[in-house]
Amino acid sequence: MPGRLQPDAWVTGVHELTPEWLEERGITALLVDLDNTLTAWRSRDLPEPSIAWLKMLREQGIPVCLVSNSRAPRRVGHIAETHGLPFVAWANKPRGGGFRRALEHLGLESTEGVAMVGDQLFTDILGARRAGLYAILVEPLSMREFVGTMLIRRLERWILPRYGLQPPSPLPEVDAEEDTEKA
Repeated sequence: MPGRLQPDAWVTGVHELTPEWLEERGITALLVDLDNTLTAWRSRDLPEPSIAWLKMLREQGIPVCLVSNSRAPRRVGHIAETHGLPFVAWANKPRGGGFRRALEHLGLESTEGVAMVGDQLFTDILGARRAGLYAILVEPLSMREFVGTMLIRRLERWILPRYGLQPPSPLPEVDAEEDTEKA
């Protein structure tokens, strides 16, 4: 299991994923998690740095599809539509169906050159590895999260150093909030 949990890259945020960085790794398309990757958990809007990053990718012809486990498809759809992105809500990561639907949305028949970008080992990274995607772990934008995610974060913090994985910067403590929406 450690190999399936190990990201191919670990960065502080999506802003580090420049077109040049992606090109060096042969990445031509991105599947991107929403909550705590592009925006704070449960937010209906993207912060300006995420908007600028998506604009830069669009200008360089790099297709992006949102892939979220959020059980609020209207919220995910609102964000996706606002920014002209295809999306998969309630993707059920790490299972493969959401990844396959995202590839279909982008008109891709292969996972070659496709990366998944997300903030969680057991959904984004494990799912990416199982689907044959390049796996990029980003530090969460916010520590405000679904209580279930907070529990999983504790397990992540235990696992990461045991496999020699160190974050790009120190990880802050998590702050959970009870809610019915899954991160």
